Amino acid sequence: MVLLAAIPLSAAQGGDGVDQADAKAALLEAYPGLFTISGNTVTWSDGATMVWDDGKARTAEELIKSPDIEDMFHYVYPTASAGDLIPDVDFDPGRIRNEAFFKKLYGASAAAVGHHLTTVKWLPKLGKYPVRITSLFGVDARLSKISNALQEMPADMSRFGLKPGGGFNWRVIAGTDQLSVHSFGAAFDINVGYSDYWFWNKPDDKGRIPFKNRIPLSIVTLFERQGFIWGGRWYHYDTMHFEYRPELLLYKEKQG
Repeated sequence: MVLLAAIPLSAAQGGDGVDQADAKAALLEAYPGLFTISGNTVTWSDGATMVWDDGKARTAEELIKSPDIEDMFHYVYPTASAGDLIPDVDFDPGRIRNEAFFKKLYGASAAAVGHHLTTVKWLPKLGKYPVRITSLFGVDARLSKISNALQEMPADMSRFGLKPGGGFNWRVIAGTDQLSVHSFGAAFDINVGYSDYWFWNKPDDKGRIPFKNRIPLSIVTLFERQGFIWGGRWYHYDTMHFEYRPELLLYKEKQG
């Protein structure tokens, strides 16, 4: 595996490493018609406003705990086409989430999110695995397409989807007070039995979390084609976890 290090700044990037124009364009393209971005203000169709960049410099820990919207693009997500990679320390593209933004997208409570939930029959030819997922942005249809493609793959590949961990679950991330993307019905855990999670592994003698993964990149590709990113690209990895984050994939395309 190749070690994935932090990406150096380019001339088009600001001091925090985000290409402002590309990041704004990616967000607008990912969720069309819901908001506009003018200067430093995100204005929603109902008139609500949010700050794009609050100007604060943040540590890696602060990026996770209290990011602004722009911070979500702090790291460029590497797609499966980059091959096997070992994320560098604190390289967590996608773990940075502005909670207020996601509540505005999907709903600010379990009840509000519930209005858009539907059930997807995951791998219906191979077993009965109903998954509750949001219908917003066609996430349910996207997951169905992944399911259809995976169940047609050889058994040595489709087996990785046979024990899904589920979709919607209004809860905070373990050890934090932050909502999981599962709370919005926009995340899916593919297989508990083949999962590797950073918290389960002790740091080595240099203080680094050893990277582990058993999910094939060919399966990751199926998800990325439908707008999902993979938790196996994070230093604080969660290899069974996929979440709908088309803005990060679009940003990657624009960055080349």
